[in-house]
Amino acid sequence: MTFHATSGTSGGSAVITLSGDLTGEAAAAEFRGHVEQAVQGAPRRLVLDVRRLPALTAAGLRCIAFAQQHLPPTAQIFVLGATPAFRETLRHGGLAGSVTLLDEQPRN
Repeated sequence: MTFHATSGTSGGSAVITLSGDLTGEAAAAEFRGHVEQAVQGAPRRLVLDVRRLPALTAAGLRCIAFAQQHLPPTAQIFVLGATPAFRETLRHGGLAGSVTLLDEQPRN
């Protein structure tokens, strides 16, 4: 399964949709590029739609940490549709308390 990412904005939110297998340098670089683009807009919210991403890798965890460090202090990170494995990686990586886990898309 290959990795794919798309991004866009909606209101004050930046939305990055991830799917496939987030392993390998190319996949991590693609995710990082979308995160860098998103934080440049200083959104109030960053929504990571991971409903089609089975697991979070260490490289993906670093991308989320990068977003947290570069977003405005009042910005929130939402993770939409995280699998149990994804949630476990967030917890082990120390980022579980830094994101809000959602089962459905937040409203603007």
